[in-house]
Amino acid sequence: MARPTTKKSGRPAPERDDSAPATKPRSARALLMAAALLAVSSLGGGFVLARLAFQQDAATYEPDYLPDEPTSPTSASAKDKATAEDHQAETDTAQPEETDPLDGILPFEEIITNITSYDARGNASKAFLKLTLVLVYRPEPGAAKLMRERQPFMRDLFTGYAHSLTETDVRGMAGVMNVKAELLKRARAAAGNDLPQEILISDLIVQ
Repeated sequence: MARPTTKKSGRPAPERDDSAPATKPRSARALLMAAALLAVSSLGGGFVLARLAFQQDAATYEPDYLPDEPTSPTSASAKDKATAEDHQAETDTAQPEETDPLDGILPFEEIITNITSYDARGNASKAFLKLTLVLVYRPEPGAAKLMRERQPFMRDLFTGYAHSLTETDVRGMAGVMNVKAELLKRARAAAGNDLPQEILISDLIVQ
């Protein structure tokens, strides 16, 4: 028994489309990018709307006040001048008071008086004593004025003491130191206080 022959059709078999599955991932990626762009746009729009709302509220609740009046050049110049004068006054007040460079030193004119001298035989004779000195005192407020006022009384005490000296009293370093101590005591007595601190002798000559 013969097998029936199958007649082959002349149509070619349909080919498989391999590109179809690749379309799905691309579509999903496009959707994700679109969603991201939409989210970013939403955020940006929300920020812009919020800023506009804030500006509108700020303009609504802004307090009413009058702007400062423009300052005229004349008033500005006067204000600057007043400020400069105040600054100068403060500077003058803060600046320490200048002191006299000779404050604390009281010079005396030379004192010349006759004193008693003795020769080798013990005979008394007259000699002249020339004394030049300077008084050093503590420079306190008002001390200079007080020392100048009491200077004549100090000089009178100095002259009286010098007249009572002998040539032996002023001989040697010990004699000079004793004279300075006695003069300082008399200076403090005339001043009525301990402002006088030291006596400086520049000349002590016996003739």
